[in-house]
Amino acid sequence: METSKMINQLNFLFERLDFKTISTLDNKDFRILAHSFFIEINKLRDEGLTLNEDFRKFINDKHIEYDHDDYGGDSIYEERMQHILRELTEFCSPPWFWNTPFDEYLAHKW
Repeated sequence: METSKMINQLNFLFERLDFKTISTLDNKDFRILAHSFFIEINKLRDEGLTLNEDFRKFINDKHIEYDHDDYGGDSIYEERMQHILRELTEFCSPPWFWNTPFDEYLAHKW
């Protein structure tokens, strides 16, 4: 799949991670949301999405966007979004999403 189509799909997925939704979820529901988010990211990975410069730029832009909005002034939302962004860029402890079988990744992370 071409990069622009993947970026469009990523933008759509990130729309589900809005402040109102994430900041009001309890931990169990957040894990469910994160799990479903990573299932969709995994589908894109299966279609050719990689941790390349375009994707890193996309994630960096998202981080800047959220940070610019001060994460809505909500520390829970900030923590949860940064957790997801760190997982996507491998700035986290293993196993890493990009080089781990998906079932194993989910079992250890979410």
